[in-house]
Amino acid sequence: MRRSAACLLLALALAGCAGKESAEPAVTTQAEQSRSAMEALIAFARSPGEATWAVIPLAESVELGLGETLHTKRSARELRQPGAWLLNLDLFRARAGTSSALELIAAEEGRLRVTHGPHPHCASPPVPPPPAVAALDRVVVQPAAPDGCLDWWTVDAFVNGDGDIEAVTLDLWEP
Repeated sequence: MRRSAACLLLALALAGCAGKESAEPAVTTQAEQSRSAMEALIAFARSPGEATWAVIPLAESVELGLGETLHTKRSARELRQPGAWLLNLDLFRARAGTSSALELIAAEEGRLRVTHGPHPHCASPPVPPPPAVAALDRVVVQPAAPDGCLDWWTVDAFVNGDGDIEAVTLDLWEP
C-alpha cells in the first residue's frame, strides 16, 4: 500500500511539473523574430491587404535606404500604402527611376532565400549596413537562384530586440 501511495504521489508531482513546463511561453530567439518579421514583409509585398499588413512588426517609424545609406523615414502608418516604399534611385548602381523593397519582392518569380547577417553583394564582398542600424539584427531576402548579377537584388531589414523592423534597405547589382 505504501508503494502504491508513493507511486501515486510521484505521478502527481511529475504531472504537476509537466503542466508547469507546458504553460510557459516558448522562448523566441532574435533570429527567429527577425525571420518572422521578414516573412511578414514578404507576404505583404506579394499580397498587400489588411490581413498581411496587420502582422508586419514595424517600429513607429522606419528608415528606408539604398545599399549602405538611409535616405528617408516613414511612419508605420504611411508604409501601409505600397507607394510609400518607393525610393528615387538617382543613378544608384548606374540605374535611374524608382524602386522599392516591396516591388523587388513582389516581382520575383523564382524562389526567395532568407538569411541573416552580412551577405555577398552578388559576386562581390558584402556591403556594410548603414551605420545607424549596424547594431540591429540584419535579416535578408534575395532571389534564391538569379540568372546572373543583373538579376540579383537584396532587401535587408534591420530588426530591434523587440522584433520590430526599424529600417529596410534595398540593393542592386551595378550593370
